[in-house]
Amino acid sequence: MSDQAPITTDLLCPRCSTKLPVTDDKLPEACPGCGLLLRAHKQKAYNHNCALVWKKAFVWRGRAPRREFWGFAIIMGGIGLLLALLLDIVCGGLLMSLFREYVYPVPQLPEMLFCILFAMVCAAILLWLIFVPLPLFSVTVRRMHDVGHSMFLPLLTLLLFVGAGMGIGFLGVMCTFALLSTSGPDSDAIFTTTRVIAALAPAALAAIFALIILMLCLMDSERGTNKYGPSIKYPLE
Repeated sequence: MSDQAPITTDLLCPRCSTKLPVTDDKLPEACPGCGLLLRAHKQKAYNHNCALVWKKAFVWRGRAPRREFWGFAIIMGGIGLLLALLLDIVCGGLLMSLFREYVYPVPQLPEMLFCILFAMVCAAILLWLIFVPLPLFSVTVRRMHDVGHSMFLPLLTLLLFVGAGMGIGFLGVMCTFALLSTSGPDSDAIFTTTRVIAALAPAALAAIFALIILMLCLMDSERGTNKYGPSIKYPLE
């Protein structure tokens, strides 16, 4: 069987616009100009498990299908919500107060049991905060790549959340010093309209951008290869 010579077609590389040769009616695995992968082997069950997302926590290139993103986001979000509910229950917060008032008067926990449960829940929340945000951000970036968008929107949203947290924390520190100091400024004067808006405005913008990102993450994968690499769900064969 003789080798078939490569045929140059009108198909162009999405990254460098080099004309792509076709052999046996198939594109090459990589662009001869820039090396961009053009074909990916579709897996029977494409990667979506949490262990793989953690393994790719520092991978900012490539693409992630909906199943990979939502599989991780829903599971980790559910665990975070469960931990928040447990903290509210242990500390007798709003939900527990409503339950005691309208459902059943649950007695207070013994002091020793409260300390143990509180420490365990706080440790679990700390582990969640350490191990979840980074892989969640990286898989979000790859999900954006999968629908043809850059990492600009997730990065801007993250920076706005960080800025809002710093602003709210700064107001909290100022209020604490005001309450502890007899000669300090009145705590009511600290929470002026301008300062509150300056602290909460980044959080409001970040929430809007986060909703946009979630809507984009609901979109299906771009077929074939875009400038971020081959599609895992719809590879070029």
